[in-house]
This record gives sequence, C-alpha cells and structure tokens, in this order.
Amino acid sequence: MPNNKTLAFYAGSGCGGCSQSLMLSPSLATMLDGADIAFWATRSGDLTEDEISQVDDKGIDVLMFAGPVDGEASVATAKLLRRKAKRVVAYGACAHLGGLCGLTNVIPGAKLRELAEKNGGFIRPLSAVIDVDYVLPGCPPPQGMVERMLKELFLSDDVPDVGTVFASSKGVCGECDRKHLNSPLEEIRRFHAAPPDPDICLLDQGYICLGPVTRGGCGAVCPEANRPCTGCAGPVAGVLDQGGAILQSLASLVPLSGDVSGEKEHRVLDSIQDIVGTAYKYSAASSLLKRRVNDGE
Repeated sequence: MPNNKTLAFYAGSGCGGCSQSLMLSPSLATMLDGADIAFWATRSGDLTEDEISQVDDKGIDVLMFAGPVDGEASVATAKLLRRKAKRVVAYGACAHLGGLCGLTNVIPGAKLRELAEKNGGFIRPLSAVIDVDYVLPGCPPPQGMVERMLKELFLSDDVPDVGTVFASSKGVCGECDRKHLNSPLEEIRRFHAAPPDPDICLLDQGYICLGPVTRGGCGAVCPEANRPCTGCAGPVAGVLDQGGAILQSLASLVPLSGDVSGEKEHRVLDSIQDIVGTAYKYSAASSLLKRRVNDGE
C-alpha cells in the first residue's frame, strides 16, 4: 500500500547510526513509495533554520528526530521542527534519553563548565524541550523495532496511540534464553578478567547486565552474543530512573547473611567501576539527577 504521508528526517547531532539503521530497513522502499519527503538531514549542518521555516506549519505528517538536544541553538531548532510537524518520533537513544552524549553532563570541574558555556546548556533528551508523540529506542534502533515503527506508523491505516514506544513494555530478560539460577551476588565480575558462561544468566555469574530494567524488543541480541545488556532501549514501562533501578536490583541480590549493617552490600556495590557509566550509560541526561551540580568537593 503506497504511503502518501509527508515525511522528514532530522539528525541534530550524534554518530549517524540512527540514520543508517533506517536506511538498512527492508521496508524503507515501501515506506517511501508514494511519500513526499520534506527533507532528509542526516546532520544538523545539512539544513538551516531558514530552510526549515519555508515548510508550512503542520506540513510534515511525521518527523523523525535523531540525536540529543545539546544547546540553545538545538533547542530553537527542535521547537521550530515541532511547529512544522503533526507527529514527532524521538528516533534512537540520544533523542529518547540523551544517550551516550548525556555522560558529558557529569564531567567534573572546568571541563563541565567549558562544555556548558560552549553549547549553551547541558545535554537533554528531545522530550525535555518539545512534546514527543512516539519513541523508537535503541543505539541504534534494532531492525525489529525499526520494522515495527515503519509498519505501524507509515504502512497502516490505523495511527498508533500518542505515547507509543516501538518496543516491548517488558524487560530484555523476557527475551533471553540464558538459564536463571537465582544465585546470590557475592562479587562484581568484569569481562576482561574471565569470560562468562554463555548459557547462564550474566547476573547469576556476577556480571552487571541491565536486562531486568531495560525494554525488550531487540531479541536480547547482546546477551545472545555473550555480552551484557547496557540499557540502550531505556527503562521498562513504569520505571523512572533506569540506573537507580539496576542498582536497587543488584543490592537485592547481595546476601545479607545476618549483616544488618549492610556492610557487604556496600562493599559489593562500591566495587563497581564507573558506576554512572555503567548504570546510566544512555540515560544520564534523562535520569532523576540529570547532571552534576558541583565538583563533589
């Protein structure tokens, strides 16, 4: 069925992986059949605000926005694009959560202030500055999720409900075939020290995996490759802070063994190297904390 919508793609910043994930979709040609393309900007420099302004207000049926909002100029562009589009998709982890770029929000000291001054602000997810209608998560979005978005949003007569996230509402663990042993967490293990058993749950082996608190829909591709889920699809439905949720989960796995002081729990959690980069790898900018407010002095 031909798609008669007017489409646009805009990448504010980031690595370019989101645009590639869309270009690799088997359904892309079908989506574009009969569609009008207002613009297809794979980097912010491809399009000026004057060029965007020439588009009629609400003249774009669906705008896919990739990349984080990284400064006042980016905020202004996002608001202008919102005015031009009937529906906006936050495409990929950076637009959805702030992504890896959001880790710059926690750089300490002079580097932080220099970055903020240069960009005119901290990294923010798209939803922090404009209303977002749909979310396609992932870094980059996996093909299964991309296909779902294209079929439901572009190739169907029924329009998805506003607020739809084109992923599972349940966790990655629900798609993982590894055997779960309910083992207590005695220590945090790291991949360079010893390779994990490919058949046993990574958390059961002491490796940090964000599968319990991360939206599924990817087919648990990282655990399938004997690597942990790092959380790129964002928190499962109902979870406000993805990093806090995984830290709570890890704490609950530490055996108390009569230690009412919680000393063992603190010892295990304190052994996590780069706790922010591990628990908030993609979601630092959209977490409850959002950014560093001082240098910890």
